[in-house]
Amino acid sequence: MTREHASIAKITRPSAKGIFPRKRLFRILDTCRKYPVTWVSGPAGSGKTTLVSSYLDANKLPCLWYQVDERDSDIATFFYYMGLAGRKAAPRKKKPLPLLTPEYLQGISKFTLRYFENLFSRFKVPYILVLDNYHWVPAGSNFHDVISDGLSTVPDGINVILISRHDLPPVLTRLHANGLMKMLGWDELRLTLEESTEIAWGRLKRKLPKETIRYLHNATDGWVAGLILMLENLRREGVAPKSFGKLTPKEIMDYLGSEFFERTEKETQEFLLKTAFLPRITAKMAEKLTGLPNAGSILSALNRNNNFTDAHYSQETAYQYHQLFRDFLMARAKETYSNETLSTLLHQAAVLLEEAGRTEVAISLFCDIGDWEAMAQIIMKQAPLMLAQGRYRPLEEWLDSLPKEMLENDSRLLYWKGASRFPFDPSAAESYFEQAYEQFTVQSNLPGILLAWSGVLDSILWGFESLPHLDHWIQIFLELPENPEASIPPEIWIRVVSSMVNVLTFYRRSEHSEIEAG
Repeated sequence: MTREHASIAKITRPSAKGIFPRKRLFRILDTCRKYPVTWVSGPAGSGKTTLVSSYLDANKLPCLWYQVDERDSDIATFFYYMGLAGRKAAPRKKKPLPLLTPEYLQGISKFTLRYFENLFSRFKVPYILVLDNYHWVPAGSNFHDVISDGLSTVPDGINVILISRHDLPPVLTRLHANGLMKMLGWDELRLTLEESTEIAWGRLKRKLPKETIRYLHNATDGWVAGLILMLENLRREGVAPKSFGKLTPKEIMDYLGSEFFERTEKETQEFLLKTAFLPRITAKMAEKLTGLPNAGSILSALNRNNNFTDAHYSQETAYQYHQLFRDFLMARAKETYSNETLSTLLHQAAVLLEEAGRTEVAISLFCDIGDWEAMAQIIMKQAPLMLAQGRYRPLEEWLDSLPKEMLENDSRLLYWKGASRFPFDPSAAESYFEQAYEQFTVQSNLPGILLAWSGVLDSILWGFESLPHLDHWIQIFLELPENPEASIPPEIWIRVVSSMVNVLTFYRRSEHSEIEAG
């Protein structure tokens, strides 16, 4: 699963093959399409994603499907991945959607309006934009403001569907109040007795007594995942567990997860515990992590037998455990393995995730186990690309997660800290660049010296607070010793020349310095 595949997985619609068509809800969604925006909400496993995906299939509606996750709490990251989605949806459009680079930060609302207008113009009506797993973004993120602004530009013939486990965020309530949004919630998503009956007969390929169906329906309270899990238990055991009253999804999963787990072979138990820390799993990743050459067969069998495992088909099939089942497995793994074994397992999982392009999850795992060196190496490798994408804030958050002593004693980390801080606080960035410059000088690292020097100049010109220091830093450059053995990459010279052009432009406009331009 390459980095490109990891991005594609984020913008790929889940398969709806073999899904029970919920025609009652299809009719409700038909009504919802009279509104620009639809909010679909309900608990985990209530069939939200499956419903929308199967509805699009049934009506043969083209769509752009976007999987929201924690990364999108940084709006520059959201705009970057949505740009990839837009390119996939309209490949003939040669000009890409813009990135949220520093020059746009002072007018994010205006940027957002133009961005979504550009995005929507690429779609041929009718068209559906789906934002799935909306609940993953924290309530305090300005992502919600961006979405609110963007949804105000939805043109006729295009509909946006937001799928979430949570209630409508306050910032989006005005869309509902203004009659621009229709809501489909848990009351509608909850299975009727008739629907539970059809699902049960379809799953088991036989009719069940009415009292058994009614019992299963009441025990799961219309929860789709709970019903399917209990049907699987019934298929294996022959009887429904009569100890159930109305239980929460977690209680049902804990029970059935434990029942399923204890009855699997030891090899599969080990496989499940080790792979639970991977949000999405390919056969190659699972084989490397577990050492089992038949890892692909195990994943395929888990999916084929409906054992809490979904398959996502793109260039390389990726599997995903039901979130509640994954939570159960991770908790069991922490009970089963020693701290040392668990740390080794998490390290291996993080390495695989980084190789697969799931950098954010890898960083999180390295942080959890305190492997700061591995974390720092990933940060430094990803930093140039993240800055090019305008993703300054997540880069800064990663750097801030490192021990302070480590950051302050590594010239490269100091440089990237300054670069990540630059658009928001040039004075603070200048300080980090200066510290990096001093350390690069001690190391006689000329490429690093030039980069840090360029960062200092840009910070001075951007922030205007240290203009009296400008001449001093120009003089430093003029007095740099020649080093014919140093190999300076072209991109560093381009950076230096760019900074000098900015300085000369400033001098001409302000007549600030006595140093001759020559």
